[in-house]
Amino acid sequence: MWKKGIVFLLLLASVIMIYTLYSGSPNNQPLKVYVIFQEDEGRILLEKFKKQTEQAYEIIRMSSGEASYHLLTMNKSGIDVVLGGPADLHEQLRNSGKSVSYFSPKSDNIPLQYKNKEGYWTGMYMGALAIGVNQQIWQRDPKLASLPLPQRYEDLLLPELKGKIEIPDPETSGTGYTLLASLAQERGEDAAIQLMQALKKQSSSTTFAGITSAQRLAVGDVAAVVCFLGDQLRFTNSGYDIHSFIPPQAGWEIGAVSILKSGNNTTAAKKLVDFVLSKEAQTDYMNAAFSLPVLPDIPVHPLLSHVKLENLLVTYRFDVAAQRREQLLTRWRAVKE
Repeated sequence: MWKKGIVFLLLLASVIMIYTLYSGSPNNQPLKVYVIFQEDEGRILLEKFKKQTEQAYEIIRMSSGEASYHLLTMNKSGIDVVLGGPADLHEQLRNSGKSVSYFSPKSDNIPLQYKNKEGYWTGMYMGALAIGVNQQIWQRDPKLASLPLPQRYEDLLLPELKGKIEIPDPETSGTGYTLLASLAQERGEDAAIQLMQALKKQSSSTTFAGITSAQRLAVGDVAAVVCFLGDQLRFTNSGYDIHSFIPPQAGWEIGAVSILKSGNNTTAAKKLVDFVLSKEAQTDYMNAAFSLPVLPDIPVHPLLSHVKLENLLVTYRFDVAAQRREQLLTRWRAVKE
């Protein structure tokens, strides 16, 4: 009889050990996160999350174009959370059955226009497209110094700016695709592609990601760019002489968070969503990335105080941008050479 008792205890101990190792406890199963914004911004948030929860994590930095390719085309599995990136990417994930619905209790105070009504994604920040100008480069250029600073996309088509501007590539960059999709919704697809092609011909290059355009603007490689305002303000805050202007009917993004069906740590993923939607995390992110928070009771950073949201294309629809993505990019590829 005592032998059966020993066997039972050994089996019980084995079960407990296996459960401890594989039950998804924070220290044994890292949370795998695709971060679509800048890696340093992601680590600020994830390190604070780790301190609060003791949850280990793995961060994979990708542009939204890369993330879309990996998750939708390659069927990349094992990723728990997509953190950041335009809502149209998260709409694609929802439409493809890649994400799961989660109504975080922290999302109750977030306005309806900043979240998916079925809970498949929730906005954690907001960003606007802007024209950025390096004022030192502008004033030192004899062809540009006497010209007014550009306030509309068409202002970037002046012959004096040939080879001195830059836009991000809509195929690889969420910033670039937001520009193309918002122009398409404002002006129609034909006019949008025509303007984008004209801007590309004016550009010294099309960059892989929007942040790259902001970096090249800051160091003076180009005189003007189109990218998200927050990317420009990162460098303004570091002392670079950058003038930013949101053009009329500018495109904008809701940077969202969603949980993937292919993940292995859903419990921790939900905790991360709760965390990034909190007032503390949104304030921290705003101060690091200079994006507007989606919670209405957070005072904006002084560098964002001049932002006039009425300049934005208020009718911009993320679901339409997601639905039309492949068709728009196919048309872009067909004529871009």
